Amino acid sequence: MSKIIFNEHQMKLLENNENVDHVSERSIAYTPAFKIKAVKENLEGKAPSQIFIENGFEIEIIGAEKPRSCLKRWRKTFKQFGEEGFLTERRGKGSTGRPTSEEVSVEDNLRK
Repeated sequence: MSKIIFNEHQMKLLENNENVDHVSERSIAYTPAFKIKAVKENLEGKAPSQIFIENGFEIEIIGAEKPRSCLKRWRKTFKQFGEEGFLTERRGKGSTGRPTSEEVSVEDNLRK
């Protein structure tokens, strides 16, 4: 999570950007369409900060590292899941919880 805390004015500016889904004091949620577009442009060679600036973001507000870190995460998602990775909720998928340290019988395992 970023150390930047947005004030009311900054939050309103960010919310007015069509590429933003929603904003809180500490985070920005970008639209799936923007993420897909940004990844494709980045793979074609465009710099992360250039992509964000061209899409209406002020680097002074979001922070100089934000474009680079977002694109790094989004490229990983795109490589692993394709465009669908941005269109579906994946949090929690495949999680089995904390591993147990004790032996579990086959019946108990099936019951889980």
